[in-house]
Order: sequence, then structure tokens, then C-alpha cells
Amino acid sequence: MVFYLKPPFPDTTTPAWVYLITYPLSLFGWPLGWSFLTFISVILIGTTAIIWGNKNWWIVLLSSPIIWNIWLGQIEFLPVLGLLITGLFYQKKISSVWLGISWLTLITKPHIGLGILFLHFSWMLSKRLKLKDLIQPILLFISLIVITILFWPNWINNWITTLQTFRPNISWWDASIWPYGLLAIPISLYFSRNEDIPIKTRMLSSASLLASPYFALYHCTTLMTITDNIFVYIVSWLIVLIGNGLPDKWMKWSWLVPLTVLLIDLFNIYKRSRSKN
Repeated sequence: MVFYLKPPFPDTTTPAWVYLITYPLSLFGWPLGWSFLTFISVILIGTTAIIWGNKNWWIVLLSSPIIWNIWLGQIEFLPVLGLLITGLFYQKKISSVWLGISWLTLITKPHIGLGILFLHFSWMLSKRLKLKDLIQPILLFISLIVITILFWPNWINNWITTLQTFRPNISWWDASIWPYGLLAIPISLYFSRNEDIPIKTRMLSSASLLASPYFALYHCTTLMTITDNIFVYIVSWLIVLIGNGLPDKWMKWSWLVPLTVLLIDLFNIYKRSRSKN
């Protein structure tokens, strides 16, 4: 948590726009700054789950990825914010200008946000997002990046240098199944093509995590927000409870969460197709 509350420094892997939010929180000190971060995370996760029609939104807040996210003081609320904006735009409750913020929040952790960003891209191809609708969000996107450069002129060079030497896949908490997880991308794209937006978004988000060369259990926070199947929540805790006492191993089982979500959606699609025949 302290890591994210500081302004950008030479060895950070976090883009500077994150600190536009976390740095003001750091001024409250410990533990008040962490408390505000927790409050923001809980409110955003709960609200986003409700906006996306998750009838089990309250159970979402009790899943192990979200509990761990809060305990660590992580910044998963940012891709969740991107998901919230996506849902509100899809429901025509906000204008397209807000997508500029969602793009920033979703690329903050691309292994989480790429699936949702692909949804935005599909809207562009289908003309749901016309060229005139993209002008304002693009300007907002660029403006926020310019603001970060004005505050911290060297952050981009420092960030790129750090990313070039960052080796997350040697971490004991890394749960990636790279490159095998890449198979989830064509599978999710094909089988979600005729599904409604919530299912498509969930399947693409699952594939994004499975295909990533790095992710940890708390990175499933955004995915859990739009997951309403109780069994997935149980799996998220079984990983922790069964793995208790195996600190160097259980974290690597976290890929079971997005895989379970994807398999459940595939099974439900299969059942619906069978009922139509």
C-alpha cells in the first residue's frame, strides 16, 4: 500500500496517473490514507457489481481476491473503475467522454483490462462508437497524461526502464500458466460472439488473465465483480484454505479462478444451445 501512495519514483512499475489519486491519499498518513483507499475500493466494487446486474454483489466483497486486495492496499479499484464506466456507457447513462478515463484505468494493469478494452474496440468496429464519439475521450486521455508529465517530467523514462528489467514471473505469487493460457483467447472470442455484453465481458476478462504471462490472485478482483456464480467464490477460498501452510505453492493455483469462470460460461452456452435444438 505504501508503494502506491508515494509519487512516482525511479523503480516503480506503476504509471503516473495512478498517483494522481493515491498521492493525495498519502497526505492523510497511516492508517487514514489506507482506510480511504479501502473505502474507495469497497464502494467501487460494490457499485460496479450492481451496475452490471450482479445479484450476488455482496458476496463479491467477501471473495478471497477482494479481501486480499484490501489487505494489501492494492489498486484494483482502477480497472474496476474502468469496468464501471464501460457498464454505464453501455447502458447509455453517461457520455463517451468518460471512456478516456476508462482507457487509462484499464491499461494501468493490462493483464486485467485488455479483455474489456477489446469490447471497446468491438464497439468501434460495429459503429456503436463512431469517430465523433471518440474525439472527446481521446482528448481527455491525452490531457491526463500531459498533466502527469507536468507534475513528474521524468516518469515515462523511469517507468519504461523499470519495465525492461521487471521479471514478475519469477515471483512466488505469480499464477500465470503462460503460454498455455493463450488458448483461452480464441475460445472466448468464438463462443462469446453471440452472447450479451455481461457474459462477453466476463469471458474476455477471464481469457485476459489466463493469457497473461503474470497475474496474482488479487488481480481477479475485476473479474469477480461481474461474476455471480457462488461456486467461483467457493473456489477462490478453497485455493487459500487448501493451500494453507504452502506459502510457496498455493498462490500459483490462482489460475483456477478465471478458468472456473470461463468453463462455467462455456457450459451455460452449451446448455442454451442444446435447449434450442
